[in-house]
Amino acid sequence: MLVTESVITAYLAASLALGAVFKSKADSVKGFLVANREIGKWLLAFTFGATYFSSVVIVVGGAWAYMWGTDSLLIPALNVVLGALATFIFLGRRVNRLSIELDALTVPELFGRLYSSRGLQRLMGAMAAVGLTLYAATVVSSASAMLASVLHLNIALVAAVVAGVMAVYVAMGGMYSVVWTDTLQGVIMASGVLLLLVFSLSHVGGLAALAEAKPALPPGRVDRLLILDLALLTSVAVWGLPQLINRFYTASSPSVIKRATGIATLFAFIVSYGSFLSGLAAARIIPPGRVGDPLKAIPSLVHLLFGPVGAAVFTAAVLAAAMSTADSIALTVGSSIVYDVAGRRDTRLLRLASFASMLAAAAIAVLTLAMPRSMASAVTAVFRTGWTFTAGAFLVPVAATVLGYRSRAAVLASSAVGALTALAYGVAKALHLALPLMNLSFTVTVAASLAAYAASYAAAR
Repeated sequence: MLVTESVITAYLAASLALGAVFKSKADSVKGFLVANREIGKWLLAFTFGATYFSSVVIVVGGAWAYMWGTDSLLIPALNVVLGALATFIFLGRRVNRLSIELDALTVPELFGRLYSSRGLQRLMGAMAAVGLTLYAATVVSSASAMLASVLHLNIALVAAVVAGVMAVYVAMGGMYSVVWTDTLQGVIMASGVLLLLVFSLSHVGGLAALAEAKPALPPGRVDRLLILDLALLTSVAVWGLPQLINRFYTASSPSVIKRATGIATLFAFIVSYGSFLSGLAAARIIPPGRVGDPLKAIPSLVHLLFGPVGAAVFTAAVLAAAMSTADSIALTVGSSIVYDVAGRRDTRLLRLASFASMLAAAAIAVLTLAMPRSMASAVTAVFRTGWTFTAGAFLVPVAATVLGYRSRAAVLASSAVGALTALAYGVAKALHLALPLMNLSFTVTVAASLAAYAASYAAAR
């Protein structure tokens, strides 16, 4: 236990130190929000990858592979091709070029300036703040629950400490802190996942042996439509998440993004495939009866292969994955509230809002975990809508705008329809209500948003 605590304490201390180092560079609004557009290819690739992949891909992705077998490999395939490679090729350089031309520092501001509408910027900022706060609560909740279990500590205390550390370094160094801590977190995350995969493959006898792994669910109970929807949710949704799109603002030029493409794609390949293949190995090594809850498949595999010391290092990797997502969300929510909605270009207010947004997410997470199980399950279902809600509001408008299909009316229609569709499915899941195509909720959300954009765009021409 002492080893685990020491590893995690050292990691949290390093994160705080990085925040202190970059505090002076983040004194201007431009420095705080986009790191003065001076981030290089390696930092860009790692901060994008670390923000993209939270602890969900490691623990939950492994659980999906454990349950569904090789059918689940569609998810990492689309993560790599659509979530990383296509995002950099089709969106990255165009977003960077537009943000420089318009001198936009946030995604909502890009819309506001491109369409000469302060109201549109406020609306998009408000939707980003709402959706990402819900998502942040989910990330903090899962990370705190895992750490509290490993360290045998009160979950409220763990959430307060982890969120407090993130709040401090984000408030101190803004985007500089986030980029550098994300890079540290990305190295830890990728190393942990790669190490787990190597040990897993060695234990089962190589990659070919994974094809013989028997999933926890029999083939007839595997819902391939659900797998397809999850594959799209965890890949195409990236095109509509402000905390990821904003990464392209930090590069000095489109050429930096071009050089970072291969690195980011390799990072996505290691983390996504490594997590899912490890889940397949768990299905081969650990019988379903010994695990019970599929979410325990990866933790059980780690303890079996690594022992206490290795498990401590891997716990730090999972924590790094959660923090690298949550800190980016805190910065985005803070900037959405102060910069986009309130229209204040004040670094002190940005620091305060980023700090407060992280603590608010932790408080929401702790309150949810303290609820009765049935109520907590319903609230968590709504929180999980945050990812889909944000992507529904931004995905189609961002893609259409940067690809040249521009219409303010279409942006408004598409954002409203996408957000409301996502919210309707989230509430339905929370209340156990049946809506058409429940297992394709993300696909339906994007389709509805796209249809609204196309109809409004055609009507305006």
